[in-house]
Amino acid sequence: MDFFSTPDLPIVAILIGTLIVVSHLFGLLAADFCMTTARAFPRSRTWGTVLLSVTVCWLLIVVATTDLGEFSPMRNMVMIAIVLGAALLWKFVPDFLSSRSLGFLLLLAAHPVLETTFLQNGFLHFALAALAYVWALAGLFLVGMPYLHRDLIGWVFGAKWRWDFACWGAILFGAALMIEGLRLAILG
Repeated sequence: MDFFSTPDLPIVAILIGTLIVVSHLFGLLAADFCMTTARAFPRSRTWGTVLLSVTVCWLLIVVATTDLGEFSPMRNMVMIAIVLGAALLWKFVPDFLSSRSLGFLLLLAAHPVLETTFLQNGFLHFALAALAYVWALAGLFLVGMPYLHRDLIGWVFGAKWRWDFACWGAILFGAALMIEGLRLAILG
């Protein structure tokens, strides 16, 4: 199987479902640690640097492997512009850098998930497509209005029941993805 080929829908559902369940179970079990970390996240320069670096690497891979059509001769200039743009962002826009970088990652992550759901049908198609569009919308807000991320974190952590409700909702969604993915992988 080619590394850049589109993975099967059940595999994507199982992987994303597992990540959602594990991360939100951790969020329930270590709520105090997660709340403290999340409150500091939007203005964390360290997290911003790490996430921006991951984003730049992913974007460079996409540009290097995508057919750019008539812009293919300018591929190297585009790649240099990406690195320079990220360096300028890191240097001159330090406020909410981690929230913006998370937004960039969510925008990048939406594409392969949507590509996997293309021409599919059933629950997994709907659930993963909806998740990808939520990621894309959240990414746009995080990049354009990152202070909303800080405000949302403050609101969710304002009451313990909100945090628990959010975690349990995500766990149920992730479990549904895992179960349906396993069912399709086994039964075909």
